[in-house]
Amino acid sequence: MNLAKCLACLLVVLLAFGCAQLLFAQGTDLGTIRGSVTDATGAVIPNAKVVILDLSTNTTRETATNSQGEYQMFGLRPGGYKVSVSAPDMGKADLTGIVLSGSDVVSANAVLKVAAQQQAIEVTAEVPVINTEDQTISDTITSRAVIDLPRDSRNIYTFLYLNPNITQSGSDGSFKFLGAQSYGANFSLDGQRSNGGIFGEPTNSQPSLEAVGDINVLSNDFSAEYAGVANIRVTTKRGGAGYHGSIFYNNKNSAVAAWTLQDKLAKEEFAPTPFQSKFPTPFFNLTDVGGSLGGPIPGLKKTWFFAAYERNWNVSPVNVQSRTLPHPSLLAGDFSLIADANKPSTKDSDGNPLVVLTPDEIANNTVGGLGEQFITIPSRLLNPTVQSLIGTYFPRVGLTAPINPVTGQIGGPDDPSGYQTLLPGRSVRDLGTLRVDHDFSDHDHVNVVFNASANTSASTLVQTPYTGLGLSQLAVRNNTVSVSYTRFFGNNVVNEARGGFNKEKLKRHSNTTLEGFLSSIGFDQSDIDAFGSVVGAPELKTFGHPAVTFGKNFAIFQNGGRNTDRPMDQNLATFGDTLVWVVGKHSFTMGGDFVRNAALDGFAVNRGNPRGAITYGTAKTLDPITQFLLGLPATSVSYINVPRPPMNVYNWEQGFFFQDNWKVTPRLTLNLGLRYELTTPFIENNDLM
Repeated sequence: MNLAKCLACLLVVLLAFGCAQLLFAQGTDLGTIRGSVTDATGAVIPNAKVVILDLSTNTTRETATNSQGEYQMFGLRPGGYKVSVSAPDMGKADLTGIVLSGSDVVSANAVLKVAAQQQAIEVTAEVPVINTEDQTISDTITSRAVIDLPRDSRNIYTFLYLNPNITQSGSDGSFKFLGAQSYGANFSLDGQRSNGGIFGEPTNSQPSLEAVGDINVLSNDFSAEYAGVANIRVTTKRGGAGYHGSIFYNNKNSAVAAWTLQDKLAKEEFAPTPFQSKFPTPFFNLTDVGGSLGGPIPGLKKTWFFAAYERNWNVSPVNVQSRTLPHPSLLAGDFSLIADANKPSTKDSDGNPLVVLTPDEIANNTVGGLGEQFITIPSRLLNPTVQSLIGTYFPRVGLTAPINPVTGQIGGPDDPSGYQTLLPGRSVRDLGTLRVDHDFSDHDHVNVVFNASANTSASTLVQTPYTGLGLSQLAVRNNTVSVSYTRFFGNNVVNEARGGFNKEKLKRHSNTTLEGFLSSIGFDQSDIDAFGSVVGAPELKTFGHPAVTFGKNFAIFQNGGRNTDRPMDQNLATFGDTLVWVVGKHSFTMGGDFVRNAALDGFAVNRGNPRGAITYGTAKTLDPITQFLLGLPATSVSYINVPRPPMNVYNWEQGFFFQDNWKVTPRLTLNLGLRYELTTPFIENNDLM
């Protein structure tokens, strides 16, 4: 290697390490083909010409064997390759069927015969059964397997459960790696980090299954180049020399699906109620449509593209069940179905009348005409705002529903199921991928990948069992850009610089703002402004509503919890550089990875009822709900004067590595590696931590 090449390599390494405080990525996705060339007697053949053909783009790279008859070619993109070997006065050997996945190292050895006869050798294994080149234990799921394997979703990470080292953690779509939680692993998409730095779960940065080249899982004993307890590396497809495309339509629905064991058990245990006279037939409908197209870009030499898009619809029911919902007769002020001993009092705890009743109302609306307990509340006394709240946000239940005469709850004493209904849940997801590869020369290669996703869904009730509040909304937008520049400095040195960003904007929220909620139950603008002057005017524009408690017999009309108005954004910026340098029998790999994590999480924004909490007593009687229906002053009112803002944090991850794969003999390779990592503490921009 001449002095200029040495200086260029040194400059690249210094640049990578010097950028540590700027950005940070997750190891290379480039593979290697290496092998030896011998004659029929086993003698090595130095200076043999080796041509490696990329079958996708029909581009070639050349090298030659060294004095030991060995060759190596680095910086190869995932895909199929053909290796042609020739030497003066020797035949030619073509090695085909070579497939690289991720950062694989594949052996392709050739035996040449004397004279001009041509020989073809078939190499059929995509990855050697036993990898003798390095210590990495990996598992690769190919593009064909991704498309053809049976699955119950289009989420690429569901395939990880095929790996014996990976198990489910907590819920579907979460993972443990050899017992470690997911935040100890690294997920990447075309070299761009794609798991959140706070919780460690993979973000929504993922391509359509049509765009997946392969999924490479490094879960055991991988090289120092890769950080974490495991690496899940997704690589997108490249465009090729010819135009290729696909189009698909998938539908899975309950009409032709077998019942699950859970459904069968639920049917056996089902008891008819006025809400549900027969067991509801389980229903769902999943639909996927999309396609892909790839090939050369017309008018641009050595430039290829690949694009894919898909949309997924999912319709499935959300079950709502409650044993503590007030009976509709109570909400209309009618306590005639309640046992006399449990009817509500017409007086407060100090013995003062709650309202002034006329003599006719005392005679007709109270027990025994004594004016001590309500049979019914005169309609003139029912608060119209409360009735509007009930009519808008409480479940619509018929008066024929069974009632517990002691508590006033829906469902008789022998009816454990209470109130039940189904709401239509749904989700829609769009995924798009665009990849462009370009060769500036035989020594310079650049690829840029853009992945975008959008997801909206509603699958949980804002507040059980108050169906009028609707289903909690989830809106996700994700954009990921990955850039890679590969430079070949001769046959023995290759450098890849890569970087990009992953921006995920996620918001969970209820269906109405505080201002909209107050308006819907009859508040005029002056009332709304007065409410805002107490809890804070900015709260009027936020999603959510006040909480209302009316005794311990009934479900609280709660504020919806932490997901009422919760941003959960995650932004990652990465940079990395990997240099491979072959010196004799040593293959040195060195470089650095840098990641900046930033996250916004409003998990505490709704804590402590910032929009107000109104309590009409906590007794296990009907007195609190009576005061609620009359619109009387509450027992207590509270609110958070200064709500906590969303947590807004960032940190840095830095890693530096050096790896030496030393081929001591043709049958003995030593893998020696060292990695140093520094993860800084998270810093909260508002000094909340």
